[in-house]
Amino acid sequence: MSKLFISHSSEDDRFVRDLQQVLRDLGQDGWIDSRELRGGDPLWPEIQQAIEEASGYAVVVSPNSLQSKWVGKELRHALEAQKKRGKNKYPVIPLSLDGTKLGVLEEFFGEEPIYVPVSSAAGSVEAALNAILVAMGKRLPADLAIAAQPKAAPLDELVLELSDLKFHQQEGVRRPSAHARLVYQPATPGQPDVHSEGSWRFIAPIGPIEAEDLRWYLEKYAIWPSEYFRDWTRKVEQNLVQWGQLLHQAALPGAVG
Repeated sequence: MSKLFISHSSEDDRFVRDLQQVLRDLGQDGWIDSRELRGGDPLWPEIQQAIEEASGYAVVVSPNSLQSKWVGKELRHALEAQKKRGKNKYPVIPLSLDGTKLGVLEEFFGEEPIYVPVSSAAGSVEAALNAILVAMGKRLPADLAIAAQPKAAPLDELVLELSDLKFHQQEGVRRPSAHARLVYQPATPGQPDVHSEGSWRFIAPIGPIEAEDLRWYLEKYAIWPSEYFRDWTRKVEQNLVQWGQLLHQAALPGAVG
């Protein structure tokens, strides 16, 4: 399976998630997210290897990514890989987000690169999709553009609202706590929120290490699964049922109406 290495700033995650989802719908599942490999300079050899083994490279050019030393470092290495393999076999694609240009980084290309214009506006990924696929070599320039798909309808939300944050000490264990209540937010515009009749003291049932592992799994790995974290992922998955039960008991106590 072909893989495209993506460099971008964390501030541009939303656009990249939309792009990844649209391409996944078209059967383009081979993605490597540069930030999934980052953890400091000791991981640089792994990042280099991932860039070299990818079938192509894309960089989301934005004011945020231009301030990232990692994005510039990855771009330079991708251009070195392109010199070895050739432009036709290893495309390097600048995605100009909201009209942003590479600026001084253009000098790395030797000539002005051909940008693919993209937008952070809702539903804009589909408009740029044909140009991206052509740059990847997945479509011919003469092929018909893919029709934009309608955006998904908004969903109702059930929110756990927290206030009065404090630390709770019990049996030698210190945990964050807060007053909690449930808030139902209808998706239909103009409909008022519905709040639970009472509130309760919510005490975090898991520690900061477990909470960080859970956050990484749900917010990062679920979106950008990577074989580089296979062992860590299995360890987290073994604890998901227990963590879920503890969180459910703390967030939805039986006494709340």
